[in-house]
Amino acid sequence: MKQLFDNAGVAHVQTSTIELPAAELATEVAYIRSDFKGWMRDKFDLHPNQEHQLEIMPDDFAQRLANAIADHYEQRVAVQFYKETRAEDDNKDLKDLILNGMDQVTYTLGSEPSVAVPELAIWIRYKRTI
Repeated sequence: MKQLFDNAGVAHVQTSTIELPAAELATEVAYIRSDFKGWMRDKFDLHPNQEHQLEIMPDDFAQRLANAIADHYEQRVAVQFYKETRAEDDNKDLKDLILNGMDQVTYTLGSEPSVAVPELAIWIRYKRTI
């Protein structure tokens, strides 16, 4: 069943995802990495305006976001998520999507690079109605 794209809906999707058996989690993580926008459409009941915003999200930004989320789910860690809400969910609002804690790569000469996955936080903030 699709969830609303709000704080409760995202929490439900995250909990059900990180509790999947290992093989199913690996499949889900691969889906997030390969088709993040499709995964969002499958998991969330998006309003037409949310669908449009997902569609116009730059592919490189979506891929970085997908990898950060997948990295956390792979480790069975939920992402901190907070979305401000409006009384009218499908208004055309100008929003900021703020991400904190993307992957950090460390390389020590003579060794393999290691990737630290810091805590990821996503905040969707409304700026004004357009």
